[in-house]
Amino acid sequence: MQVKRIEPMLRILLVEDDPDVAAVISALLEYCGHHVTVATNGRYGLELLLQEQPQLVITDFMMPMMSGLEMIEQARDAGYQRPIILCSAVPESHLPAHRGRYDLFLMKPYSASTLIKVLENLQGRV
Repeated sequence: MQVKRIEPMLRILLVEDDPDVAAVISALLEYCGHHVTVATNGRYGLELLLQEQPQLVITDFMMPMMSGLEMIEQARDAGYQRPIILCSAVPESHLPAHRGRYDLFLMKPYSASTLIKVLENLQGRV
């Protein structure tokens, strides 16, 4: 697969508790030229989000200590306005009603090309 670099580089916070998934996604994003910080649970993700104010957050739904949705709620309540992508193997229709708090839902597993296309589409919003 040919991966094109997306300009300009984004500061991305990836919140993912599965180390294998986090390694693959962060490697892909870094290969595309982005700076990626990884948090392994929602609580640490929220802490990093509030400190670093990344341009984009990509978060898993089911994680220890704090779910992705709980992290999103607290981030939005704290004034974070930048795009947030929620990812889950659980269909969006089965998630608690938090629509409007995150910007996009990606069903796991998703392909590298899908993630890259999503980032390209979000470029104008960050």
